[in-house]
Amino acid sequence: MRILGIANDMHISSAALIEDGKVVAAAAEERFTRMKHTRAFPAGAIDYCLSTVPGGMDAVDRVAVSANPAIDLSVYDGRYAGRARWYPEALYSIPNNLAALTNGPYQGHTTQVLQTADKPLQIDYVYHHDAHAANAFFLSPFDSAAILTVDGRGEDCTALSAIGEGGSFTAIDTIPFPHSIGLLYGAVTEYLGFRLDRDEWKVMGLAAYGDPDSAAYKALRDLVHLKDGNVRIDLNYFGYYLRPSRGAVSDSFIDQFGPARLPREAITSRHHDVAAAVQHVLEDALQYLLTDLHRQTGMKRAVLGGGSFMNSVFNGKITSSTPFDEVFISSCPDDSGTSVGAALYSHCVLQDAKRGPAMAHNYYGPSFDQASIDDVLSRAKLRAPAVEDPAATAARALAEGHIVGWFQGRMEFGQRALGNRSILADPRSVSARDQVNDAVKFREPWRPFAPAVLAEDFSSYFGSEPPVPFMERTLPVLPTARNLIPAAVHVDGTARPQTVSADTNPLFYRLISAFRDLTGVGAVLNTSFNLAEEPIVCEPQDAIRTFYSSGLDMLVMGNRVLTK
Repeated sequence: MRILGIANDMHISSAALIEDGKVVAAAAEERFTRMKHTRAFPAGAIDYCLSTVPGGMDAVDRVAVSANPAIDLSVYDGRYAGRARWYPEALYSIPNNLAALTNGPYQGHTTQVLQTADKPLQIDYVYHHDAHAANAFFLSPFDSAAILTVDGRGEDCTALSAIGEGGSFTAIDTIPFPHSIGLLYGAVTEYLGFRLDRDEWKVMGLAAYGDPDSAAYKALRDLVHLKDGNVRIDLNYFGYYLRPSRGAVSDSFIDQFGPARLPREAITSRHHDVAAAVQHVLEDALQYLLTDLHRQTGMKRAVLGGGSFMNSVFNGKITSSTPFDEVFISSCPDDSGTSVGAALYSHCVLQDAKRGPAMAHNYYGPSFDQASIDDVLSRAKLRAPAVEDPAATAARALAEGHIVGWFQGRMEFGQRALGNRSILADPRSVSARDQVNDAVKFREPWRPFAPAVLAEDFSSYFGSEPPVPFMERTLPVLPTARNLIPAAVHVDGTARPQTVSADTNPLFYRLISAFRDLTGVGAVLNTSFNLAEEPIVCEPQDAIRTFYSSGLDMLVMGNRVLTK
């Protein structure tokens, strides 16, 4: 069975195609439109997914969407449903009129069947947090696990706890909107002069410079009440839930914490402390929810989804700060991953079909063979010599201090580049890190970079920690290793690593192995192949444009090498 998953009007819209429970294609729409974080209907991503199977849309059995608009039809609203202005509006006005005659609100999923000249088009609208939960559980290697999803909001809730068993899961509880730890973090992100729903990881990086026990932490912590397995926020200090709203925080928040920072204003120690405060309040809340979930389930394994679990700093502390022994977080716990989650929910839960394999990698996007790459180079009138061993060529360039754009294989699915659409540099060189920030990424100097580390060398840098295949956890770097990879170590002595194995990405593994042979260091600095405010490159022409728009020294695409 083939199911097309759609995340539409999400923070990052996307599409995915699964076949018999296995992900065969997935991509975010931003990679095709070149508009970062676009919420547009994922037409380009859908076209790509359908191109990977014979027959295109005719070969799709069902469509699954990662939100259920019928939830909002539970309460009659005469402004919209009183009289349909356009006859297709009856598709929502009639259910909204009938809601008053039902015994309870609409919930769960909704299935729409549209008859065509051929087979019916069946669309499953999946509850948003069920899509997050399906992404977390059905992509995990666990047959059973406790499930927690936390994000800004879904249809009517901001978090969901559940128990996963085999091919299904059962909800335990939800946290109702507007009590949202995710939107609290976003509100403070906006207060600090950044963009809500977009720049939260800037705050995560900035938090390392602040005092976690400052007066700001104590004051913010007093606004978040953790009791009876729930989170309640003092809404008098926030405006993110109001429509219209003058801002994500209220005047009371400004009175308590001081004036908001303007986007181009200098960052001071006060801002550092507020960033540290919201980071630690988030950690307090998530730790509390996970501890309570363990109390309710008694399980030792947890799977986590939702945008709040893009917070790799907290993710790295889960097994040491909660009773859970094993944790799985996919490469795409954010909204972009709900296209996969909706399709898996439809397959496993609604169709009662067998689960597919666990996620071992995230290389689900488009790939370009050498002939396609050569054609793009030819049309651009660029001369790029072919090399026998692109991995060895790139490794030598890195060892000599050059910054390399690395474009190989299928594009990653998720917000992190894992060795196919990457910018690489020497992790031994702090100056290389600064050059990547200043001349390539054009971003704030306090934001950290990540090391991609050979699996067999991982313990030399991070001790006994389990592998980190998707850069999903930030970990302390061993003191003995910090001087080996200083460009990838944050101010607090941590790094967000990627474990690289020969099984999941043999070419990238060969590159790092060759670098180790030259330098003795089994890691490279790895950051996503994009400029500031642009999505990660998708096609060869994107890579070429980025190469010539930045301070990159070398671009390796397939076996072709461009230099300046």
